[in-house]
Amino acid sequence: MMCLSVDVGKYGRIVLPKQLREKYGVQEGFRLIVMDFRGRIVLVPVKTYEKPTEELYGSVRLEKPIEEPKRVAREYIRKKLVEEVQ
Repeated sequence: MMCLSVDVGKYGRIVLPKQLREKYGVQEGFRLIVMDFRGRIVLVPVKTYEKPTEELYGSVRLEKPIEEPKRVAREYIRKKLVEEVQ
């Protein structure tokens, strides 16, 4: 287990150490979910897709058509990530 420290800057900004950025492939524009989990701050890397609705095709069964498929896809991915962390 790697244990590193960071300083919190103005506006609450932090800089992830290079070792962690490289290990998890975090680059500029990368998305992280920030969670309050059991009294700790947890950062969860999120895999993004160019065409998320195509990646999820067939994984969600619907009773009626969706007006905003991208929003529904993002909510589904967020829910799955939270389930994995717990």
